[in-house]
Amino acid sequence: MRPAGFTLIEVLVVLSLIAVLLVLSIPAFTIFSQRLALNASARALASDLRVLQSRAIEQHRTLTLNTISFSPSGYPPPGGSGTVVLKNRMGQMKKVVVSSAGRVRIE
Repeated sequence: MRPAGFTLIEVLVVLSLIAVLLVLSIPAFTIFSQRLALNASARALASDLRVLQSRAIEQHRTLTLNTISFSPSGYPPPGGSGTVVLKNRMGQMKKVVVSSAGRVRIE
């Protein structure tokens, strides 16, 4: 009759397999987390631009964030629209676009 439990060899084999799988998954996790951070940054910037647009309407004056402006009507003045490009360390890009009609979108 064999005693219950695992041998030292069996435990070491299982632990080494887990270690190999963990090492192989780290690059995929890094890419995934970088993509999540880029998406979150793009959403935050788009949200900030929408808040700026609302405040421009509310305060009845032109407000600017970097190179993007909103007039009291909520539309960008001539030259106030534009695109902000966000790029992470992995080379992935997101664009936050403000159209001449005042629409803020993420591409």
